[in-house]
Amino acid sequence: MQKTGVLDNGQAWRLIGMRNILLIGLPTTGANLESLRQYIAAHKAQQTDIWQARDATLAPDQKLTPVLVGIWDSGVDVSLFPDQLFNDPHPTASGNHGLAFDDNGNPSTSWVFPLTADQQRLYPDLLAEDKGMQDLREGIDSPEAKEVQKRAGTRTSDQVRERASLEPVFDEYEHGTHVAGIAARGNPAVRLVVARFNDSISHFPFQPTPEYARRIAADFQQMSDYFRTRNVRVVNMSWEDDPREFEAWLSNTGGGADPAERKRRAAEIFAIWRDGVQSAIRSAPNTLFVCVAGNSNHNAGFSEDVPASLHLPNLITVGAVNAAGKETDFTSYGDTVVVYANGYDVESYLPGGARMKLSGTSMASPNVANLAAKLIALDPSLTPVQVIELIKKGATTSEDGRLHLINAKASVALLKGQ
Repeated sequence: MQKTGVLDNGQAWRLIGMRNILLIGLPTTGANLESLRQYIAAHKAQQTDIWQARDATLAPDQKLTPVLVGIWDSGVDVSLFPDQLFNDPHPTASGNHGLAFDDNGNPSTSWVFPLTADQQRLYPDLLAEDKGMQDLREGIDSPEAKEVQKRAGTRTSDQVRERASLEPVFDEYEHGTHVAGIAARGNPAVRLVVARFNDSISHFPFQPTPEYARRIAADFQQMSDYFRTRNVRVVNMSWEDDPREFEAWLSNTGGGADPAERKRRAAEIFAIWRDGVQSAIRSAPNTLFVCVAGNSNHNAGFSEDVPASLHLPNLITVGAVNAAGKETDFTSYGDTVVVYANGYDVESYLPGGARMKLSGTSMASPNVANLAAKLIALDPSLTPVQVIELIKKGATTSEDGRLHLINAKASVALLKGQ
């Protein structure tokens, strides 16, 4: 924006949104939070959680085969999973738990997304604030909730901007670990494999180029080769990209002389990226890839979301419902989105060991990866196509007939019945 003097549509809306926060949101935050607290206390209704009854927990004394599960994400705090971690006898340049790449596409030795010293110092405060906001939504009168209310409306505009700038950094730091905890839950046979890269591309400070996209595509292929040669049976991909992200990336870094040129360049770079993802999945045919539908409430195929829009025999795309099995207001959809899982307020680990509830199709997808890994632990001869079929056959249909909700217990019973 500073380089071009031009705002794209997304930037313009964000600018208007920030102005509204500063002029309207901040001065009324305290009153809004108090009203919200009173409303929740008066109207809180307990929803029936359908997922506990559907879950299938495997025990160590069952005849289980170890299953390698890849977390293709922003990184994992491997210290939290000492008994469920893959230790490769043939380490890569990153180490013996998988592969990791930095923002430039070069090998990294950090399994978790790296924070600066200042960011590490601020992180505990952010955690406490997030917990306070979560407790307020749930009507819990905790010390953290009281502190959030106390701080409400006292932040300066500079503090608001700093907080907003750190959000994507901390999201990337937490994301992969939270996903890994969901994928490994209730399955002592899981051995987690890290495949780390940063998908927050529109926040990168450098311009995307075809050469850069080819470098990342080569990294994706290296990951695929790793999955194939180490016999990684399930890979969770809680991320997606579309052409508009590449346009935003170019716009943010001064790329493209005008909107038409920016659109053309973005399409060229995105095509290389998309082909790299597709080739990586195709090149590991014995691996089941599980991906998100996305959180934009749109048709993933129409928007060309990758990998969600891809039609491949070893790929399954997952949408999000809540604890009661009702469709969330954020989940994307489309002909590739064949099953839905819990993606609302799903609890799991964050780096350092704290537990937090997060929402998104990013949380729904590893619930399906979790089920796939359990099926393979019970029968390692299953192919990706057979696993997908068991997941689909075990699912139940929503009242309106549109959504197919996974049922781990039913899918496991189908497998045992065979």
